[in-house]
Amino acid sequence: MKSKEFLRNHKRKIIVGAPIIFLLLINSTGALGGGNVFLFGASNGVFVGVGDSVPVELQISTRTPVNAVGGTVTFSPDILSVDSVTRSTSIIDLWSEEPLISNTLGTIHFSGGIVGTNFGTTGNHGEVFTINFRALKTGKISLGLKNGELLANNGEGTNVLSGSNTLTIYVRSQGLPSPDVNGDGSLSISDINDVYLKSFSAYDEKYDINGDKKVDWNDVRALITLL
Repeated sequence: MKSKEFLRNHKRKIIVGAPIIFLLLINSTGALGGGNVFLFGASNGVFVGVGDSVPVELQISTRTPVNAVGGTVTFSPDILSVDSVTRSTSIIDLWSEEPLISNTLGTIHFSGGIVGTNFGTTGNHGEVFTINFRALKTGKISLGLKNGELLANNGEGTNVLSGSNTLTIYVRSQGLPSPDVNGDGSLSISDINDVYLKSFSAYDEKYDINGDKKVDWNDVRALITLL
């Protein structure tokens, strides 16, 4: 009897929610493959609040000896602003163009050489610099790299770059719970499924994504809009 009542009360959630969750699952994408690549990494995580400091490392991973790098980091200047760029642990020995920050255009342009080592001979991973962002307002932002160069140490300066990843940062209002409800460091179908299932049971503020003191279909939709 109770099971029939449960299904009757929540039938709309089940009918509407299941197809959407299925579509999100089949449209998920894989990670960047190997090769000679630029990589973004957020040491403090990608779920932050307005006003938070957001350090992001730009790194390279190579399988080919390289001796010069360059490119332009892109970001949305209405959501993030660059406070500074830290180069104290950079693999770059000689900067032909020191990181040039434009918080108006949302770009950081750079180029430099790796003089001290034959970087990439046996496969190497190193930091180019750390970008110290400040979160300005709520939103979802993807950091990317354009016009990237990893120049081979072959006397010809061949660009051997095979790709770069993007890094999505989610800026939320202070005090709201993280959308990463399962704590795995990323936002995925698993988080949406957890909130969806929690909407059938007792209130738990961890799953109150929109902060309205209840867990229901509105929280599921709030997560879907973040993907």
